[in-house]
Amino acid sequence: MNPVLVVAAHPDDAELAVGGTVAQLCDRGSEVTVAFATVSEHDPALRPQRRAAAERAAEILGHRLHWLAEGRYDQVEDIPEYRLVGLIDTLVEKTRPAAVLTHWEGDSHRDHVRLADAVVSSSRRWPDTGLVQFGPNEFRTVRHSEFTPNLYVPVVDQLDRKKRALRCYSYAGQGFRGLDEDAVELLARHHGLAVGAPAAEALLVRRARTDRPFPLLG
Repeated sequence: MNPVLVVAAHPDDAELAVGGTVAQLCDRGSEVTVAFATVSEHDPALRPQRRAAAERAAEILGHRLHWLAEGRYDQVEDIPEYRLVGLIDTLVEKTRPAAVLTHWEGDSHRDHVRLADAVVSSSRRWPDTGLVQFGPNEFRTVRHSEFTPNLYVPVVDQLDRKKRALRCYSYAGQGFRGLDEDAVELLARHHGLAVGAPAAEALLVRRARTDRPFPLLG
């Protein structure tokens, strides 16, 4: 199967947005790499905890885990833009994915926007690779309603695994908002309604070639 690369700003971003999609691709035999740009834990003593949580989530969903710059950064804004683009260039060259999934430039989180811009900038080097974006994980902002998906991935069989992967990030002292598991399921049900499925994840295809395999289309 064709490899897929997911590039996200912080640990748990990918699991929240496309955890079910990642699990489904892995189940089909695709080699999926999930790369995080930062560790993003406010307390330095807890950085190992969040890295370990990402590793456990990877075991549950089935993907390979990669840390840009070996996980030295805590926020995307700390990474010079040229450096961030270069790291993505190198990773795409190494993994040679059929599709790259990342944040949407209209996200409400500035770190997510910075990463989305860097991936789009990098995409000039891989014009024959599909580019797909996922919407804001924070659905309490006006930006969430502005995201307009054009591809839905039914994930009814993967939803429980997605939630188990997200639970890995619940540890004592975590420096970020806790998981709202009910909201995760409700959002999946909402997206599923759009395509007549019990649960789905919503994506925006920005570029795809019809003469090349596209992993998200089965």
